[in-house]
Amino acid sequence: MSGERQGFVVTGGLALLAGAGRVIAPLSVQHAVDADLDPATVVRAVAVGAGAVLVAGTASILLNRRLHDQIGRRLAGMRRAGLRRVHDMAASTADRLPSADLTARLTSDLDQVTTFAQGGGIQFLTNAAQLVIATGIMLAYSWQLAVPVLVLAAAAFAVMLGMQRVIARRYGRARRDLAELQGTVTEAVLGAPVIRSTGTGDRTRAKLDAAVDRARDSLVRTLAPLHTNNALGELAISTMTVTVLLGGVWWALSGDPDRLTAGQVVAMVFLVSFFVRPLQFLVQSLGEAQNALTGWRRALELITTPSAEVHDGVTLPDGPVDVRVEHVSARYGTGPLVLHDVTVCIRPGEHVAVVGRTGSGKSTFAKLLTRRLEPATGAILLNGVPLDRLTDASLAGRVVVVPQDPFLFDDTIGRNITLGLPGATGDDALRVLHDLGLREWFADLPRGLDTPVGLRGERLSVGERQLVALARTALVDPDLVVLDEATSGVDPATDVAVQRALAVLTRGRTTVSIAHRMITAATADRVLVFAAGRLVQSGVHDALVDAPGPYADLVAAAMSR
Repeated sequence: MSGERQGFVVTGGLALLAGAGRVIAPLSVQHAVDADLDPATVVRAVAVGAGAVLVAGTASILLNRRLHDQIGRRLAGMRRAGLRRVHDMAASTADRLPSADLTARLTSDLDQVTTFAQGGGIQFLTNAAQLVIATGIMLAYSWQLAVPVLVLAAAAFAVMLGMQRVIARRYGRARRDLAELQGTVTEAVLGAPVIRSTGTGDRTRAKLDAAVDRARDSLVRTLAPLHTNNALGELAISTMTVTVLLGGVWWALSGDPDRLTAGQVVAMVFLVSFFVRPLQFLVQSLGEAQNALTGWRRALELITTPSAEVHDGVTLPDGPVDVRVEHVSARYGTGPLVLHDVTVCIRPGEHVAVVGRTGSGKSTFAKLLTRRLEPATGAILLNGVPLDRLTDASLAGRVVVVPQDPFLFDDTIGRNITLGLPGATGDDALRVLHDLGLREWFADLPRGLDTPVGLRGERLSVGERQLVALARTALVDPDLVVLDEATSGVDPATDVAVQRALAVLTRGRTTVSIAHRMITAATADRVLVFAAGRLVQSGVHDALVDAPGPYADLVAAAMSR
C-alpha cells in the first residue's frame, strides 16, 4: 500500500472511531431503558458509554493533530509550487495577470483554506463519519422510520447542491473583487508621495471607494443563497425529528409484535439528533466551505498553469553571442501584428541602439530577444540555435535584461548587487563597483554596502536604482545585455555615473539598447530605426543623421527641445 493511500486509511479510521464513539451513547441508553433501569445494567451502560466517549475523544485529538500537520504541509507545498509557477509561466500569461491577483492566490486565498481546514474541515470529517454510522444503526433499528428521514435529507441536499453552485459563482466573483481591492490599496499606499504631490487624493479615494463597494457588494450577494440554505436545513432538521418522534411513539403503542421498544424509540430520537447534527453543521458551514473551496481552486488554477520553462532543449554555446532575427512578426495575444517581418543580424560584441517613436515596436523587439514574447512568425537564433529551443538554465546569466525601472528587493545595496551570482560576497560587489567607475558614488553612501534600499528601492533615486541594477548585471558577467530604455528616467546628477558604468558594461558584450535619448544612439556601433512596427533604417549614427529619413527627424526633434 502506498504511503498516501495508507495515510488516507489511517485518517478515515480515526474519523470513524471518533464518530462511532459518539453514537455508542444512545445505544447504551436504549439498553438501560429496556432493562427497566436495572442498577447493574445502568452501571454497565454508563461504563460502556464512558469508554466510548474516551475512545472518541482520543481519536479526535489524534485526528486533529494529523490533519493539522497534513494540511499545513500540503498548503505549504501549494504555496511553493505556486511561487515557482509565477517564475516559470509564459511571460505572455504573466503579463495578463495582475500582480495583486497572483499575490492573493498564494496568500489570502490559501489562508481561507487554512482557516476552514483547521476548524470546520476537521469537524466536518468527524461529523461525516458520525452521519454514516448513525444512518446504518437507524436502518438496523427501523428502516420504516429511517427511510422518511433519509428521503427528507436527500431532498434537502438536492436543493442545497443547486444553491451551492450559485454560492460558488458568487464567491468566485467575491475573491476576484477582493484581489482587485488588495491591488488598489497597495497602489494607494505605495503611491502616497505621488498622490500628495499631485493633489490627486480625491480621485484616488474615489477609486478606492469603488473597489471597496464592489468587494462589499460581491460578499453581500452571497448571503441570499447562503441564508436560503440555512433555512432549508433548519426546516429539514425539524421535520425529521418530529417524524421519528411521532412515528416511533405511534408504532410503539400500536400493538404490532415487531413494534419498537421504549428504549429503541428513545435511541432513535438520539440517533436522529446524531444524524441531524452533521447536516446542521454542513448547512451552517457551507459558506465557509465554499469560500475555502473557491480559494483552493484559484490557487490550483495558478499551480496548474502550464510552465514555459525549457528543460530538454539545447544549451547555448559558449562564447560571445550573435543574434539573428529572421522574418519575425509579433502580436500580443490574439491582437493584430505589432511587429512586421523584421530581419536583422547583430554581431558578437556589437552594441546596437534601437530607436523610434512611441509605439514603433522598440520594446516589443526587446521582449522577443529575452523570450518574454514569442514570435508569431519567423525565428530568432542565438549563436545559430533557435531561441525557443534553448534551456532556461543556459540562458540564465548569459542573457540579461536591465529594465527602465529596475526592481530592487527590500534589502541592502550589497545584497541586491550579489543577488544574481550564487556565492558572491561583499568583496565581489566592491570589485564590480570599482570596475564600473562608481567609487565616488559608493563613497557617498551612508552605510556603504549595508545601506538599505527600502521596498522596491524607494529609498534610492531612480538613477541610484539603475546604478545598483547595472552593478548587479556586471557581476553576473552576461554575454547578451538588453537595456530597455535603461537611462530614460535617470536624473542629470547621476547621468554621468550611469553613462560611465554603461560604457564599461557594454564593452566587448553583445548589447541591445532600447533608446529614447540620442546620446545612446550616437555612441552605439549601429542604430536600428523602427517605425509603425517595421525596421525602416539600419546603419551608423553619422551616416543616418546625414540622410533624410526617420532617424534624422528624430535627431532634429531631440535637438530642438
